[in-house]
Amino acid sequence: MKRLMLRLASIMLVALLFFAAIGWFGQHEKVNNALYRTYYGDHGVPADHVEVYEDAAETYDVDWRLLAAVHRVETIFSHSSSMRSSVGAIGPFQFMPRTWLGWQYDTDDQKGDVPEDEVDLTNLTLIEQYGGLGRDGNGDGQADPHSLIDSAHTAAYYLSEHGGRTSDSNESIRTAIFEYNRSEQYVDNVMSFYEQYQAEVTLLPGDAKTTKQQVARYTIRYLDWFAKLT
Repeated sequence: MKRLMLRLASIMLVALLFFAAIGWFGQHEKVNNALYRTYYGDHGVPADHVEVYEDAAETYDVDWRLLAAVHRVETIFSHSSSMRSSVGAIGPFQFMPRTWLGWQYDTDDQKGDVPEDEVDLTNLTLIEQYGGLGRDGNGDGQADPHSLIDSAHTAAYYLSEHGGRTSDSNESIRTAIFEYNRSEQYVDNVMSFYEQYQAEVTLLPGDAKTTKQQVARYTIRYLDWFAKLT
């Protein structure tokens, strides 16, 4: 009887894990976003992103490792389309919607938030009209704040315009970072990663291609699922 109960318990556990896996099927973005936070943040820079950084950096004459450092501090290398901060900043590089579209756009929110169903933030004509920062990095005719490429180009443009070019001094680069996010702690954090990447960059395979990343992925899935049960 005891052995039978153990077998039944084992079968139930396997079934539970099986249905949990089905429940998570299709939620690739959510789990991958968590993977960025737990794996990439501590171990290096996603190799899949480097070409994006390099292209944007070359376009606006900034160091691609500076862009990587900003991206690391902002969203830990995430490129989730649903990324939105508590204050309303959106996308991989966390731009306020009104900064992206332009502060000449009339809205009641003084912090820079703009409901995305109120106006098309990707419209290049509107961005030019309202003096926004948004850039079309991939040439598709839109400047999408949720796009890694477009937001990387916009971040590079902004840093370049505020003293963050490759020929500028470290002090000037610090000033550019401060203009990006007005916090001395933020500046110190970005500079810390920037200096680390200047010394050595560890490039990591993207989208859970290694065994360690796969383990991290499924651990995140089941821990999150289990937390919802308790």
